[in-house]
Parts: sequence; structure tokens; C-alpha cells
Amino acid sequence: MPGENGLNQSRRTFVRYLGSSSVLVPFLGLTACGKPQATATAAPPAPARSPATAMDADAGQVANTTLAMSGSDLPHISADDPAARAVGFSLDANTVDRARYPEHLKGQSCRKCVQFKGGPTDAWGPCMVFAGKQVPAGGWCTSFAARV
Repeated sequence: MPGENGLNQSRRTFVRYLGSSSVLVPFLGLTACGKPQATATAAPPAPARSPATAMDADAGQVANTTLAMSGSDLPHISADDPAARAVGFSLDANTVDRARYPEHLKGQSCRKCVQFKGGPTDAWGPCMVFAGKQVPAGGWCTSFAARV
């Protein structure tokens, strides 16, 4: 069957050309999309900051600004302040609604919290939770974290 041999021969030729061209495609830097491949000399991308890290960095900047001001320069926080309401702030820890805030324990107050940056005898002092505002030493909020 002479026609079959001719068909086999042309198939072999096709496969041979296909094989040699498939070796050249990566060598020439061609991709399926037609874009040249990136070279290995490019610098690796900078690692992305997680949202938590970005917030921590911003909080640190606010904290440094707050601490740089003396406590008497800062305004006193109001119980009606939206930020105060968001964390259940009370100007007097003795009047905290224990039913609404069961985490509040007797004896907790801003003066005993790590967020409070006032002195041991100050009636009011800067607070890291309420940047740029003073809180009363006898206040309380849900962000309370006891000093160790």
C-alpha cells in the first residue's frame, strides 16, 4: 500500500518538525500569551503589610503623639463621645452597668489599666484607647487591661 507509506512518512516529518519547534519556543522566550518572560534580575516584590500590622504602626504613631503632649494640654473625654460609647466607657467605674458589662470587676478603673498614661496621683490622664483625649483615673471601658 504505497499511499499508506507516504502518509506515514509525512506524519513522521510533521512530528519531527513539531518536536524541534517545541524546543525552540521556550528558548526564544515565547509564551502561550506571546509575552516575553521576565528576567531573573528583577527584585522580589516587597512583602505586603497585613492590616493588623498597619493598624499597629498607626496606633504607635498616635501613641507617640499623645504622649508627647502633656496631660493638661489634652481635652477631657465625654461619655457622649462616639469612641467612648463604642467601648462602653463610663466616667465612673462604680456606676458601670454590671448586667450589660459582666466583664467589669470590682476595683477595675482607668488608673489600674495599661492604657492609662497618667501619673499615679493624677485625676485625669492620657489614654491609648482615646488618642488625644484624657480620661478620668476612676473611669472604665471594655478595653481595660490590668497592669501587671
